Amino acid sequence: MAIASIMHPALFVLIVLIIGMYFFISGKVPIPFTAAFICLSLYLAGIIDSKTVLKNFGSGNVMIVAGLGIVGDAMFRTGAAAQIGVILKKIAKSERVLVFWLVVFSGVISGFLSNNGCAALLISLTLGISISTNYRRCKLMYPIAVGVCFGGGITTVGSNSTLYLKEILEKQGGGQTMTFFELAPICLILIFVSAVFLSTIGFKLMPEEPNNELDPSYGHEKDYSNIPAWKRKTATAILIGTILVMCFEDQIGISVGIMAMIAATLCVMTGLLTEKEATRAVPLSAIIMYACMVPVSDAMNTSGASQILVDFMHSTLGANASPMFVILMIYLVAIPITNVMSNSATIIMLTPVVLAIAASIGMNPKSALMTLRMAGTIAIATPIGLPATTMAAEPGGYTFMDYVRPGLPLSIITIIITVVYMYVAYPVYL
Repeated sequence: MAIASIMHPALFVLIVLIIGMYFFISGKVPIPFTAAFICLSLYLAGIIDSKTVLKNFGSGNVMIVAGLGIVGDAMFRTGAAAQIGVILKKIAKSERVLVFWLVVFSGVISGFLSNNGCAALLISLTLGISISTNYRRCKLMYPIAVGVCFGGGITTVGSNSTLYLKEILEKQGGGQTMTFFELAPICLILIFVSAVFLSTIGFKLMPEEPNNELDPSYGHEKDYSNIPAWKRKTATAILIGTILVMCFEDQIGISVGIMAMIAATLCVMTGLLTEKEATRAVPLSAIIMYACMVPVSDAMNTSGASQILVDFMHSTLGANASPMFVILMIYLVAIPITNVMSNSATIIMLTPVVLAIAASIGMNPKSALMTLRMAGTIAIATPIGLPATTMAAEPGGYTFMDYVRPGLPLSIITIIITVVYMYVAYPVYL
């Protein structure tokens, strides 16, 4: 390794990760370019080779992210996704009822479409409802962010981090993988519990009045009346068909990545999107972050950085740490970090460390990775841990503490539920 003549490769990896974490938290460098900085630094130091750097840009997971980004954009542009607004208006009999269903709808939709797109759409639709009904927007925006936070795990394609963990788990050997709805049970439980909490106890913890004046540009719903109904139906049919094929990937024989590209192609061929619209719908930032952060796991292992962290844990806590203790430690470390930086970045950066610790005590790697996935998702106590919570700040008129008051107790509730679920659902030993 080129860096070996100057310092220990493991030390260099840890230094690069610390610098990267600073950029992630401070926001001084955009997230995808922070990921690129980390990856390229490791390459230039000779810790990973060019093949490792580039191979993930053409992976099946990248095809999934790109393809579903296009399908999701077709849902938004044709007004198919906006149909949810019609349902919300019908059930908005009171603020508390609307809060409950906002969590449910945002959660379920975000399992299949872009989390950021779902949040943006529902925030706009809900602001329109707020204006027409005089419901307080400060009671309605935060629940959308919470639903999106937990709904992304319903399917393996709902978030980049889940796709990443699926790939890492399959590399561990032993034939273990993640099904399309692997985490759907616990995510649906969290969505329901969050909906109940925010419409009851949590309702009082959200602010009574917004702390700002509403920008006139907010709350104006887009008019889809000039878009033919067949386009909405076609977009919905393509999405449903894609999901069905993804659910039965093994039986049908078409990989998820290929199906995502077929669906994207159909969106253009049927006239739902133009070539330029489809190209712009590809989430390049998400692809760059994913492809650049995957090699970090290899670098942590080959340089010995993961083993240094494992040895430190053993010297501090003892070599006989139980799996339950490891599960609790994952939550203790991941949740504070994920509330101040990207949850995907948090999960990806902690993955090699968690796997090394699990291996050192003979713990089932799937149990460890699923625990990390859920711990790294609980980013609801600050406005900066998740794009959806950030998007809700201005239209909701929230201050930092407006997130902490309902977010902290809800985080504690979700921690208790997920710790118990992880321990019961996934054997801690193979």
